[in-house]
Amino acid sequence: MKRNLLLLGALALFLTACSPKKQVKIPSSSEQNSIKAKAEQLQKDNKSILQKAEDNQVVTRTFVFPKDDKGTQQTQIVTYVGNTFKKLQTINVTATDEELKKGIQQVGLEEAQNQLRDSFNKDDAFKEALTVPGFTADLTLENENEYKVTITYDFEAMDVKKAEGMTYFKNNHLPELLKLTPSQFAENLIHAGASEQK
Repeated sequence: MKRNLLLLGALALFLTACSPKKQVKIPSSSEQNSIKAKAEQLQKDNKSILQKAEDNQVVTRTFVFPKDDKGTQQTQIVTYVGNTFKKLQTINVTATDEELKKGIQQVGLEEAQNQLRDSFNKDDAFKEALTVPGFTADLTLENENEYKVTITYDFEAMDVKKAEGMTYFKNNHLPELLKLTPSQFAENLIHAGASEQK
């Protein structure tokens, strides 16, 4: 039995030694350069695709300013794709003064909110601005201690050319805003004291 195993092992060794050898073909230098160029082009194409995807990504960033001396805290939420603004929302939460608190106690929260909205909408420039599609403003009396004003610029729905000529938008620097990229706008907010919420 041992002898048969030895013969079988020797036969396997002999057959392995006598089998034809495969030679590995080494590509020529021109073939290597061609392969390298194709690999580099593939990497560039992949980067280009990733860059385009990144440029088409909807980004929303939130910036919060510290409270000012009147107790108002402003939050700005900017939404954009690449270098194009999609929406800007400004939220001002303001502490109510003693006079407003007394008024709320006299007429109630809902009626006080209605009166505040009426006074808010009396400004002619502001009323004109509210006629622009894509621009909205809302005032809510959160409680007797604070009220919130939310102003939204929906640039996808807004007639920006019409708005740029209106007093309200000029006073709020809309033409200057639209000359900036969203990244520049964000940098300006940070330089003005805002911190970005992640």
